[in-house]
Amino acid sequence: MEIIITDLTRFKKRDNVCTAGVTLDGAVVRPWPYLRFDNLEKLGIHPGGVLQGEFQNLEKSAPHTEDASYGKLVFKGPATKQAFRQVLEQTLFPGLCAGFETELTSGEKCIPVDTPPPRSLITIRMDPKAFSIEQDSYDVSRLRAHFTDETGMRMAYVGVTDLGFFDYAQEHAASPADIAKLEEFIQSQDELFLRVGLSRVHKAPDGRHGYWIQLNGIYTFPNYLEYIRCYE
Repeated sequence: MEIIITDLTRFKKRDNVCTAGVTLDGAVVRPWPYLRFDNLEKLGIHPGGVLQGEFQNLEKSAPHTEDASYGKLVFKGPATKQAFRQVLEQTLFPGLCAGFETELTSGEKCIPVDTPPPRSLITIRMDPKAFSIEQDSYDVSRLRAHFTDETGMRMAYVGVTDLGFFDYAQEHAASPADIAKLEEFIQSQDELFLRVGLSRVHKAPDGRHGYWIQLNGIYTFPNYLEYIRCYE
């Protein structure tokens, strides 16, 4: 089976990377257990690339229904822009509420643990000008995003876990101007697709207990940032 990589998600510790992709017929697959970062580098895996492997569904519970065991992984190189766009469109929902099949209010980032959605990975599309990005006020080496989906749902200060953007933020933490240029480029494009994911269950200090919305992938068309993205 071949999947086109749509999500590479960083963790606080770089030992592992959460990887997910989509088959050409629209099935979402997240290799489990997580790939080690050194194996990721060895294979050369990147968003927009084609990963071949033996993937098998696992016994799993909502919302992380995409988990699959894997074996014999081979990275086949970058997909075409057309193929990458196809898998994004096949996983597309009109908004966050439709994608996670739950009622959210604007700004609500935690879905309670007792009402798990049927899936943990979705794609939404929006006007690039409805998206902005900034350095985290508590840690400038991390990014936070603000965006409004096509239904008018407004989200603020969503953690950006996209590995390429995370690495860029680490390298340019001392240069807010470079982050501003990143936002300027995104807003200059015709289309913006976001891969939105849910974390594993987590309890915040304020007592909120559930699955947290995070931004796993940021993809622009017709152009993309070559130093972050690799689809052709």
